[in-house]
Amino acid sequence: MLPSSWKLPFGIDKLQKSLEAEKGRRLPLLSLEDHERYGDTYGQYAGGLFTVLTRDSRNIASLLSEQSSKFDYGNLRQICFGCLLGEGIFTENGEDWKRSRRLLASELHKPKFPSFHTIESHFQDMLRTFSSAAEAPSHIGVRPIFYSYTLDTATDLLLGVSTNLLASPSSVNKEGKRFSLAFNKALRWLATRERFKMFAWLVTGPELWSLCRTARESLENMIIEAQQQELGSSFTPFTNFLGRTTDLGKARDELMNLLFAGRDSNASLLCWVVYALAREPTVFERLQKEVLLVMGTDSNVTPSESDLMGMSYLEDVIHECLRLFPAVPINGRMCNTTTTLPTGGGWSGEEPVLVPKGALICFSTFGCHRSTKYYGEDAMNFRPERWREVDVKTRTHDYTFHPFIGGPRKCLGESFALKLVKYTVCRLVQCFRVIEVDDSSSQNGSNWQEKIKYQIGLTMSPDDDVYVKLTSR
Repeated sequence: MLPSSWKLPFGIDKLQKSLEAEKGRRLPLLSLEDHERYGDTYGQYAGGLFTVLTRDSRNIASLLSEQSSKFDYGNLRQICFGCLLGEGIFTENGEDWKRSRRLLASELHKPKFPSFHTIESHFQDMLRTFSSAAEAPSHIGVRPIFYSYTLDTATDLLLGVSTNLLASPSSVNKEGKRFSLAFNKALRWLATRERFKMFAWLVTGPELWSLCRTARESLENMIIEAQQQELGSSFTPFTNFLGRTTDLGKARDELMNLLFAGRDSNASLLCWVVYALAREPTVFERLQKEVLLVMGTDSNVTPSESDLMGMSYLEDVIHECLRLFPAVPINGRMCNTTTTLPTGGGWSGEEPVLVPKGALICFSTFGCHRSTKYYGEDAMNFRPERWREVDVKTRTHDYTFHPFIGGPRKCLGESFALKLVKYTVCRLVQCFRVIEVDDSSSQNGSNWQEKIKYQIGLTMSPDDDVYVKLTSR
């Protein structure tokens, strides 16, 4: 052990602490503890970069909106993720990024996207998987099922060809399964590369390049299959998108970027909602009453968009999960022009703080959403009713709530994600009379949040595989 006064160069000591915290499944809590120790905004070296870390909503608003042109991703995302993602909306800057955003927004923001009919077909596959899994043990690990469900749904909605991982054996897409295996393993590599930032080149090897090559080739094959299907029909979900891309490589990269950004985050949110509902029976009961009041007791009746819009408590539950368990707990931007952020400097900590060109600015969504300054003394508690006191629109406007980021680079998939999760949770509540923690789990009781272990890949999810008992109606 080094004396506490010694500091390793290039922020290696911070990287070591982060890796240790990740090994103990408490990485988001390390960030929260550092803010409690050093303040809402502070500087350090991390991953070879001078880094400013903030959870102050004023700085986050300035970074994402008011001064957004002074911050971008530089080449950091390309260094960490380019081997899989290539050139797409997640790795691009400047004019290239603007073109990608216009291209994808034209499809993702269509009024009837996503199709509830398509989602329902994959929900039925998931129900069959739950039934099969429930035959042996007394509880079900829903996390891997949710990740397969969101990939099946996303590929179907975005491409018109689904991976069909949860489908009956006769319907399994062999190319989709090949893509899924390579994609999932590659994402684990990329999550580690992201921790090393400018040192990401240290995390590499033949396996990584082989996985990326397989995933990219496999997705190309699925795109070709989708294009062939279009010859026999008038429309599949991304017909227009595939027609407007310059070549197959561009279509592959953009779709890979969408799956990268959307599959894990949607699955993560579903995990957290079920995780919380299983531990908060009074919340589940209130949500169940609302769903059944709108939908009735026949679980075969599926919700429309207007039905979901009428379920305000369902929205409150989802927003509370997004507050406490954002998919990406910490995000960042590179400063491309020396500037200042509104607060964090001076003896008081309320003066502007200098941000030099080349610095990395990390903003903690996890830390901001749990700040007692914004959410009161019960900020750490799961309480959906708080959204009746200060609404989502107000908190989104002042950046005290930003699970989908904000400003010009606000997540394009917000509407898609919320519709998918609302629909899925509504259907789960319709189909299951009880969702509860398995008796052998130690992660229940009124203090369940204090016991959480966090798994951090590219998104944040519970570490205990979300084992629950599901009791059908």
